[in-house]
Amino acid sequence: MFVPPHRHPDYVLKKFPDLADMQRPGAASRVMLKKLGMLFTLWLISQAPMKPYEVIKIMRAEGFHAATPNRIYPLFAFMEKAGLVSGKKIGDKRESTEYSIAPKGRYLLKACREWFRTGMKRDFMKYMVG
Repeated sequence: MFVPPHRHPDYVLKKFPDLADMQRPGAASRVMLKKLGMLFTLWLISQAPMKPYEVIKIMRAEGFHAATPNRIYPLFAFMEKAGLVSGKKIGDKRESTEYSIAPKGRYLLKACREWFRTGMKRDFMKYMVG
């Protein structure tokens, strides 16, 4: 039986490599962190200013097991460069940076929330959260 190339399972797995290892522990966490990590992080720091390490602890507790310093610190650097967050140096002995959401980041969160509220995306989100 002929199967068009775009419908063959191997084609799908090559096109979407994240699907190939979905059976492995933590795979869903890696995919979600990659796709939604920035929005989740923006939402977290919109609640209260935080250090990246605090965000990592919260994300791991919430099931984002792929939230590692190697992923989160560059994300904060990117968001700061993009004007989504602003960092403030704190501490005397061991200086660290606490981030808060910037107006541009707040606007992005609001725009994404509105986008998820429309049409089938709203039904999809309802399905995903039960």
